[in-house]
Amino acid sequence: MKSLIKKTFILILLLAWFLPTISFAANMFLGAEKNNFAKNEDFLVQVFIDTKDASVNAVQGSVLFPAPLLELKEIRDGNSSINFWVERPHDAGSGQIVFSGITTGGFSGSKIFLFGLVFQSKEIGNGLIALNDLQVLQNDGLGTKISTTETSFAFSVSKESGDSAPALLKVVDTDPPENFYPFITSDSSMFDGKYFLVFSTVDKGTGIDHYEVRESFSGWDGKYITAESPYLLKDQTLKSKIYIKAIDKAGNERIVKLGTQNRLAWFLQGLVFVILLIVCVFVFKKIWSKFTPLK
Repeated sequence: MKSLIKKTFILILLLAWFLPTISFAANMFLGAEKNNFAKNEDFLVQVFIDTKDASVNAVQGSVLFPAPLLELKEIRDGNSSINFWVERPHDAGSGQIVFSGITTGGFSGSKIFLFGLVFQSKEIGNGLIALNDLQVLQNDGLGTKISTTETSFAFSVSKESGDSAPALLKVVDTDPPENFYPFITSDSSMFDGKYFLVFSTVDKGTGIDHYEVRESFSGWDGKYITAESPYLLKDQTLKSKIYIKAIDKAGNERIVKLGTQNRLAWFLQGLVFVILLIVCVFVFKKIWSKFTPLK
């Protein structure tokens, strides 16, 4: 019996030694309707990822383009598979676009859309739009880094384009950004342990343009200021109501409200309201009695 167990154990070890370990690789690539453009032509280049059967929940990197040949006109992240941009795709200057994002729950597929770039060709010549410094993390609870390759996009600009493609359509967006659920937290490693606000949403049309935050004690005071997540709260007593406004690139808005987090402040506000209501009723009765004839 012991001999059988020993042989079985040795067999398992041999199988573990010779069987290949499972490893994943991803490919990030760029796509467009064509690759030959006329001078001063607008065109869209989209950034995709092929996860190669792996489930992915985080991507990071940059897009490099030849600034002498191209001008970046617009960045479109509407309908992106990324639902939380740590660093929303933006022009970092010198022909570099930086991005970093997370998707809770992960995603997988052979052609997952991340974001689009609208360029205008400026000068005649040949060029390359490339991906750089890529990091892709597996949705395995450990943040395992996945080996990632990149496929660049070669293009040419001439006096007249020999290829035909549909005209670049302007995105029509009349819907507000998606509903979202901001929250307040604190961390000793951020803002010296002070309270801060975390928020994020997506827009399926033109994409999020910016956020604005308003802190208000009464609900009528305070003004909106442009903000980014995480946002350090000015009212560290948490007595204020907080309004977060998400605005997309078409100007559509969605406002989400967080009530007073300080329960004592909430009670005091309610008490003040009740006292004011009693005073108003008393004053109204006094005034009404003056105009009511005695019987």
